[in-house]
Amino acid sequence: MNEGTAITIAEHKMKELGVGDNYILRYRHFRLDPNEVREIKGENHLYILTYPFNDIKISSKAGVYDLKDDGINELQYVHRGVIRIENKSGVRLDAKFIQAIPLVEERESTSN
Repeated sequence: MNEGTAITIAEHKMKELGVGDNYILRYRHFRLDPNEVREIKGENHLYILTYPFNDIKISSKAGVYDLKDDGINELQYVHRGVIRIENKSGVRLDAKFIQAIPLVEERESTSN
């Protein structure tokens, strides 16, 4: 998936979630050593996979992306919550994402 498509998906998903235009985007590029497993706490963020490899597995409560798993009927590119990235190969690999982060509006406090 290219970055333009990922940004469009983020835009529409943020509107679906009621965030509207009140979010920021980040480009995230993770480098994983051979057989490394990394967990990312995505909370209410969206991580949209843009640059995968065959030997990368990404799983979250939204679904799984793993080209090597023939039992998966649909690969998930959009992830949220706790995201687990696994390098299932013996070489260093990259995983690139567009991250959409909803902005939290600060509420003014009144003192009496």
